[in-house]
Amino acid sequence: MLWVARVGVVIVTLIGVLVLDHFYNASYVSHHRLDVARQVSLLRARLEGVINENIQTVRGLQAVVATEPDLDQQRFAEVASIVMTQRMELRNVGGAPDMVIRLMYPLESNEAAIGLDYRTNVAQWPDIRHAAESGRLVLAGPIELVQGGYGFIGRIPVFTTGPGPASDRFWGVISAVIDRDQLYQAVGFHKFNDLDFSIRRLTPSGEEGAIFYGDETVFEQRPIQQRVSVPGGQWQLAAIPTGGWPAQADNVAAFRALLVVAAAVILLPGLWLTVSLARERASQHRLQALFELAPLGIALIDAEDGRFLGINQALYSMTGHAEGTLGSLGIASLLGTEQPWQGLAHRQRFGPEEVQCRCQDGAGISVLLAGARVQEADDHGLVWLVFQDITEQKRVAKMKNEFVSTISHELRTPLTSISGALKLMSAGKAGDLPESARPLVTMAIRNSERLTRLINDLLDMDKLVAGKMSFEIDVQSVSDLLAAALDNVATYASEQQVQLTSRLHGEVWVKVDEHRFHQVMDNLLSNAIKFSPPGECVRVAVDVRNEAVTISVSDRGPGIPQSFQGRLFEKFSQADSSDRRAKGGTGLGLAIARGLLEGMDGSIHFDTSPQGTNFHITLPRAEAPVIVDQV
Repeated sequence: MLWVARVGVVIVTLIGVLVLDHFYNASYVSHHRLDVARQVSLLRARLEGVINENIQTVRGLQAVVATEPDLDQQRFAEVASIVMTQRMELRNVGGAPDMVIRLMYPLESNEAAIGLDYRTNVAQWPDIRHAAESGRLVLAGPIELVQGGYGFIGRIPVFTTGPGPASDRFWGVISAVIDRDQLYQAVGFHKFNDLDFSIRRLTPSGEEGAIFYGDETVFEQRPIQQRVSVPGGQWQLAAIPTGGWPAQADNVAAFRALLVVAAAVILLPGLWLTVSLARERASQHRLQALFELAPLGIALIDAEDGRFLGINQALYSMTGHAEGTLGSLGIASLLGTEQPWQGLAHRQRFGPEEVQCRCQDGAGISVLLAGARVQEADDHGLVWLVFQDITEQKRVAKMKNEFVSTISHELRTPLTSISGALKLMSAGKAGDLPESARPLVTMAIRNSERLTRLINDLLDMDKLVAGKMSFEIDVQSVSDLLAAALDNVATYASEQQVQLTSRLHGEVWVKVDEHRFHQVMDNLLSNAIKFSPPGECVRVAVDVRNEAVTISVSDRGPGIPQSFQGRLFEKFSQADSSDRRAKGGTGLGLAIARGLLEGMDGSIHFDTSPQGTNFHITLPRAEAPVIVDQV
């Protein structure tokens, strides 16, 4: 039986050696593909960056032409010369008013292009027509130029701006010729000597188009592929190692010899250890790939001094810094403050919170920053930071606010006319209404008033957000203010069968805008009445402490749900947001009230329980006004 055991050990050892050999080669090939993918990603970013930088440079010329549509060759050359000095890849720029090239810089060596009518150029007209009809920039090429050589041409449609009938009229196109060889030189294709690249166009539907760089055989050898976004379309970039993908590791012979020695010495324990190490390495590769290719910016910093220990490509792309330039700097150089990681000894996690991140050009972008602290084996603290660019989200939010503001302004005038007409009809100014029509008119008046309140709330909220709300601060008597406030809601309280009481000991004065104060109190009192059961009482009390006056509005309603309390003062927030909620409202009242109080140097807070809710507003106390007798 001993020989059986020995044969079994040999067989198991041989299998182990073969398995480890396979894992080693697969890991080597996988690592090699990951390394190629990282280089391709870098090259794609450079290609997109150089193209976009050239196009953005020419947009300055577009703006000049849009405002000076009648500029001549001299003026065009004056502006274009400034543009051309900023990018070495730009070969020339031309202006084609009404689709005929009449302007060119530099004119020397490009005279052959003057007078070219794009509409008669079969090769170029489709791209130019697409740019003109879509109003968007379209990049074509590389194509053979009339003046010789090859280049990529950006077609930028131009629409005139300014007052008068010529405003927004299609002027023509500006063509920016990016020299093909200079572009490839700037991107750095020549620096990747160990890789073979190929680029082809993609149709709008994603189908494969013609190859214009490299050999088509690259796409047939399992290449690393990435899409390159260019103005008006997409390219597909593919790369393989020069000579093809390796079938096995370079040092496979030495590794196999080492496996034989290790198997003879430690047999199965050594095999198991090797397999474990291979798995751990694969896990590290996956983590490294996640770090490098993640779409969010990720950085690892030292918790003590804020030094960068690791930065992924996404963070470099987000901030515009060149790769490797942030490693010697600290997080403060990127954020301009040390606040995000101070006190992390007591905070394992923080964020996401909005901060300003500095770009390479000095501009700032809005990001959501989140962080988590980890401890190494030697108890040294490290912090992972995750950056999410929210510039576009904020732009969309701004567009939404502007849209709501515009719609609100446009609706208020016709709605006022409708409401007035309905009230005149209800009052019999247009003749007696049939009895069957009166409930319908009454319902229409009630809903038009509800819409008017909604629009006014939207406009007030828009003014508060934009900082355009005006205040006329004056010294006012609290007793007079409360008397008027209670009188304003007396009818509503009576309809809801709710009583109103107030408590004020002595006369006291505050600094407020009377109209805005009543707007706040109307909201608080109407909310208290709305949520109070019939037969209950809404109480208003005044408390004077030092230089502040606190006015409290208390109800006996069901209280505010715990899950909703954190969102109480947010816009459009309601405890019951369903379309079947028992209590109506826009969800803007408390947000407006807080904004108005802050504009009057006041504040608002609340406390709640199942037995009722108390809202407390605090305002600056004032001395009684001095009344001067006049003879």
